[in-house]
Amino acid sequence: MNKKTILFAIAITATTVIGSQPSGNVSFISPMRETPSLSASFAELRADHFHTGIDYRTGGVQGKDVLAVDEGFIYRIAVSPTGFGKTLYVRHPSGYSSVYAHLRSFRPDIEEFVRDNQYRQKSFSVSLFPQRNQFRVSKGEVIAWSGNTGGSSGPHLHFELRDSATEDPVNPLLFDFGVSDRMRPVIDRVILYPLSRGASVNNSHNSLVMRTVPSDGSYGISSATTPVIYGEVGIGIKCWDTFDNSSNRCGVYSIELIADGLRVFSFRADRFAYSESRYINAHIDYAARITSGEYIHRLHIQPGDRLSMYDGHVRRGVLRFNDDAEHEIKIVVTDNHNNRSWVTFRVKSLSDPVLPPAEISCSKMLPWGRASDFTADGIRIHFPAGALYDTLWFNHATRKSGNGFLSPVHSVHDETVAIHDRFRLSVRPDTVIPGLENKLCLAKISPKGIVSYAGGKYSYGFVSGEMNSLGDYAVTTDTVPPTAKLSFARGANLTGRSQFTATIRDSFSGIKSYEMLVDGQWILAEYDAKNDLLICRPEKSRLKENTLHQLELKVTDNLGNITVISSEFTW
Repeated sequence: MNKKTILFAIAITATTVIGSQPSGNVSFISPMRETPSLSASFAELRADHFHTGIDYRTGGVQGKDVLAVDEGFIYRIAVSPTGFGKTLYVRHPSGYSSVYAHLRSFRPDIEEFVRDNQYRQKSFSVSLFPQRNQFRVSKGEVIAWSGNTGGSSGPHLHFELRDSATEDPVNPLLFDFGVSDRMRPVIDRVILYPLSRGASVNNSHNSLVMRTVPSDGSYGISSATTPVIYGEVGIGIKCWDTFDNSSNRCGVYSIELIADGLRVFSFRADRFAYSESRYINAHIDYAARITSGEYIHRLHIQPGDRLSMYDGHVRRGVLRFNDDAEHEIKIVVTDNHNNRSWVTFRVKSLSDPVLPPAEISCSKMLPWGRASDFTADGIRIHFPAGALYDTLWFNHATRKSGNGFLSPVHSVHDETVAIHDRFRLSVRPDTVIPGLENKLCLAKISPKGIVSYAGGKYSYGFVSGEMNSLGDYAVTTDTVPPTAKLSFARGANLTGRSQFTATIRDSFSGIKSYEMLVDGQWILAEYDAKNDLLICRPEKSRLKENTLHQLELKVTDNLGNITVISSEFTW
């Protein structure tokens, strides 16, 4: 078949992977002693970001040796109750850097350096940059022990490689880390999306989901009838990969879309920049993630999508056939070990529309490439340039609520539409209680009625804040202080114990800060945010033994509500 009939425009827009390919001369070892078992791959699809490394399983336990993958020096050490938790960053002579995250603890000299700086800064969270030769490491040396710190959902090691010159994450599986993979990727389903008002699939403006039928790497479509399409149509695919020694569903390395033998779209996960990670929300079917938790790759590029992992495309991967004929579509999915699966099917195109254009009603049309504003009674919204991935037919509505909100609930379009950059939202409260102006904030209400803190401050009659998602918002207050409870009774004898804990929680705006004092002096308390725990490990060099000590714990939430508790203990 003549390829010139495939698309209404033939011009090919070529894109290339940013940066040079990794050198084959670089040699690393695995950061774990055990046979590698991975639970996540590079550029795997996650909520609001691509996964920046690979995850090593540790058998559900903490404390496994973590090894330096090459010689070098530690250039950064970070500790946080969220995100990567306890993390080491190592610079190597090859021009690459390695990152080891969610650690339980560091090498003893590094651990001491971190603890001294935490006491100096009076903060559990620190980001430290040692001198170049302060902490040298050798290849295969134990530099830390695996853990479950930060935002980790279970014990594992998150490992990254980065280009030292740019700090861009690079796919570690482009190197030999001893990871075994003889499994073909799985293709679960294919979706056809009408992309314009006049486009249709099977005589409908709605998308069509097609289940696949597998046969040793080759897939077909379960439907017995050929889909009929008209106008601009995009394709999506749900797929995943698995590794040997692991049953986890992981991300794939590359995807190609081929129409009548011509490659019209290609995605390849060699590397990307941290600054572009949020473009995942343009790359995926964002509505599917929000409504069902499914991750589906779009094989067409939205106008505002600037992701660098697209390795060439024709008309941004959008299909527009201009004939009354059948066309062959093939999608090839490959993993890092060159295991390959593909699905092949046919579509019948129409040269004339079968439906009138879809009707659109909206409050205001917002173009994707420019800054836009929307104003209505009690609400002001500013979308900066770059906030939208595509033109948005924006809708706004209000409704009354009996949940104690201080304003109507404003429906700011629909949470199934992704936003790239934060937008400014200002909502006017109906009631402002004198003296509580600084307790006013915005709340987001989910479709299931779950209310969550959305930030914002009261000024000039409105509560304003920067939002990163559309949906329902209202004004509320937070006057309830956090709760705090120690793990021991007043006067307890803790002699011989290596640690004691406190549970701290806030019911709405969240914990902003905490401070623990013993005998009037700041003492280090590690914050395990996901378990609402403060963990204090007294040190003989900093706390006198066999003595009655006075403890005070102060906890503050994001609206300035404060709880202070005190106790005493012998240690």
